[in-house]
Amino acid sequence: MRYRRQETLRYEFQEPVPAHFKIIKVKHTPLNSSEGPCTIVDLSTGGLKIASPLRIPMRDNLQLLIRTTIANIQLQFAAKVIWTKKLNGSYHYGLGFIDDHHEEIKEVLKKYRNPKS
Repeated sequence: MRYRRQETLRYEFQEPVPAHFKIIKVKHTPLNSSEGPCTIVDLSTGGLKIASPLRIPMRDNLQLLIRTTIANIQLQFAAKVIWTKKLNGSYHYGLGFIDDHHEEIKEVLKKYRNPKS
């Protein structure tokens, strides 16, 4: 487990976790795009980093819905795109949660790290 000094809890997965995303809002306009594949590279109580072969057009106030399963727990997060970077042939996106998922993330990561508890 690696920590960043700015975050109280950030977990970097050794093997990225499969997930899906879709665009749900651009500026103030709701949208319901089709889903695209991504992987979760790291996860914190404030947001996550995903990687995808798909380039998401960067616009102001772009919001995504992320769906995944971690430790046999289905998760769904609405998040805003904070930054993007092309790296090793894929696109990496830094996302900030729109709602508070602090306790949920702590519990999921605890269960992921120690599946027998």
